[in-house]
Parts: sequence; C-alpha cells; structure tokens
Amino acid sequence: MIEFKNFDFDDNERYLDYLHRCIQIPSNASPLLLLASKEAHNVQRAYAENLCWHKFSEGDMDIWGPPAGDWDEIDWKKVFKAHVPAGTIFNFVPEYLLKIWQRELGDAIEVDDDRDMWDYILYLDRMEKLEGKKFKRIRNAKNSFEKNYTYTIEEITPEIFNDLWRFHIGAEKNIQERVENVELAQADSDQFLFAMEHWDDFKNLFGFVIRVDGKIVAYSVDEMIDDSHSIGLFAKADYNFNGVNEFAYWNDAKTNLERGILTENLTDDVGEENLRFFKEHLYPLVMLKKYVVTYNPAQDVRDVKISSQRDGGNLTLKISGKLNTDSANLAKNEILSMLDGMQNVTFDLNGLEYIASAGLRILIAAMKKIRAQGGNMTVKNVSEQVREVLDMTGFAQIFSLEV
Repeated sequence: MIEFKNFDFDDNERYLDYLHRCIQIPSNASPLLLLASKEAHNVQRAYAENLCWHKFSEGDMDIWGPPAGDWDEIDWKKVFKAHVPAGTIFNFVPEYLLKIWQRELGDAIEVDDDRDMWDYILYLDRMEKLEGKKFKRIRNAKNSFEKNYTYTIEEITPEIFNDLWRFHIGAEKNIQERVENVELAQADSDQFLFAMEHWDDFKNLFGFVIRVDGKIVAYSVDEMIDDSHSIGLFAKADYNFNGVNEFAYWNDAKTNLERGILTENLTDDVGEENLRFFKEHLYPLVMLKKYVVTYNPAQDVRDVKISSQRDGGNLTLKISGKLNTDSANLAKNEILSMLDGMQNVTFDLNGLEYIASAGLRILIAAMKKIRAQGGNMTVKNVSEQVREVLDMTGFAQIFSLEV
C-alpha cells in the first residue's frame, strides 16, 4: 500500500515535476493550496509507481486526490490492485484522467459529476484583446473604469501586505453577505493569509493591486505552474467602482502574457450563481470538468476470464479478455492444474482480444504437459489480433490450430 507522509515547502520542486507531466491540472492541485490546507484537512503526500499521490480528510472520511504524473504511461489496473484499497474515494478527478480510468478499470469505478467543481480555463490572448461581440460587455465595463477613475497598478510585494489584508477582509465581509457558502469563503480567506505569510517560500507567486486615489480597489494573485500556464488563486474587487472587476481580469491577462503564460486556470464557482454567471461570461477556452470517483473492484478483478467443459478425458478451456503479463501470471497455475489427467485439450480463444508473451508461455507449458500425459492439444477460434502474434512468433506452426 501507499505510505502517505507529511510534506512541506522543500518538496514543492519535486511535486511540480510530477504536476508538469499532467495534461490537465485542476486548481485543487495547486502547490500553495495543498500546503495551505495541510493542517485543516490533514493533507498528506506520497510517491509511488511514478506518481505523486495526496490524501486528505473530510470529517471522519479519508479522500484521495487525483495522482499527478504521466497518466498515459501508467498501468492503472496493476497500480490500483497493488495500492488502492477497495472503497477509496477520489475527488477532483480531471476528465482526461477519468477517461483513462474508465477504459482501463471499467466497472471497478463509480463516477459522480459535480458541476460546482469545474474549473474555467481562459485563453489569455483573447482576454487581453477583448475582441468581438461576446466580449462587448466586458470591454465596455473595462473602458468605463479606465475613463472614469484615476488609477494606478502596483505589483504585490511584502511591503503592502498589511494594506492588502485590510482590503481583503473588507471585500470578504461584503462577499459573505451575498453568498450562501460562507464556509468556503472563510477557507479562501485562510488560504490567502497563508499565501501572504509564506510569500517568500513560494517562487512562483505573482500579482497586482489596483488603486484609486491611493486606496486598493482590487487585487489578483496567480501561481505560475509552468512556462505557459498559471492558476488564478485569489481575486477581490470593490464593486462600488464600476467596471473594476472587468478591468482587473483584463489586467490579469495582460500581466500573465507578459510572463509568457498563455492559459490560466480559474478555480471553480462552488455553485454560486453570480460567480458562475461572471466566469461563464469570460468565455473560457474550455471547462476543466472534475469528478468524484469511487473504486469498488470485484473480489477477483482480472483481465482474463476462464471457463471449462469436461467430458471424460476431454477438456475444453474457453479463454476471453486479455491474456497480458499480469493476468497470465495470475491464471497460469489455475490453467495448468485443470490439465491433470486430460488426454485431449482444446483451448477455445473466442473472445481473447490480446495475448502477451506470458500468455504464450502458458500455452507452451500446457502443450508440454498434455504431451507428457500422452495426449493432444488444439487451439481454435483464434482472433485476427491473436493470430498475428502467433504468426510473428512462429507458434502458429507449433500449435495445432483449428480454423
């Protein structure tokens, strides 16, 4: 099983290496957010099977996060069998990883969708240009702010943290009066405070404040994940200044592009109607869909299915599925033990989609055993894919094949 341990800032570089291999990066995988939630949710980390894993607590329940790594190169069935206990729940699983799991794990997983968890991926070049009819509202609001207010833009540094925190608290109080999910709003505030307290411990945070007459009226903080993608972690605005929110998002796109970043991941809307309306009208490049996945394997999950029919000294073994390395190793002793005392054995491979070298070795061992018992072995109903393997390896000439 995977051994989860505590982690700290000094592990960020290693974790980012695994994160960079993911084709989709959910906002919940943010290095800062994981560290900021570590105490409140008992977040732990592990490295196993060329993946980085996380586990956290929700009440009395342990929840796993989606493992980071090169998802396409993992033998998921093998990994889950070896390391993931039955009943394990994964939260925030990105759509790309889910598709792989559905293909490789099949009925062993149950999937639940939660629209409130989806992230918004912005194409920043489009956000900066604000061209076309669909950006008219944002463009007009942004231009109105520029026209009606004398503003300055200032990079976030530790020197302005006290001023920034006072603004954040005021903006957060205003938000909490207008939203239903106050608990999540408070968590956002705690994470923002953590970011300021540990600003120098992270090498990839950047942001800005917008001031009008010296007073902060908006801010934005982003986390650079790689040289082309960032996560928009925190943003607040004083809505008494018309157009300030639209101007802030426009300037955020401009700031990211200046760093060479092309896309930005905005965090989920937690189901808040007003927030969803605004984010949807930023016209994201794509929605990063996330799912809850529960691992519920059958008692004996194998790639291959075996059934047998006996008639005196005659035996027919029907094999279907995939006779790959793992399933062959599991099935070898079972198959060979069925041959005891048999004179004529037929391997019916109807439904066998794939055979690996370990599967071929089972057939060879079976042929040797049957011959030693003075009997004969026949292989029939071979699919085109399996026949191609037998031809390439020469076993089509060794085994007695029945067309």
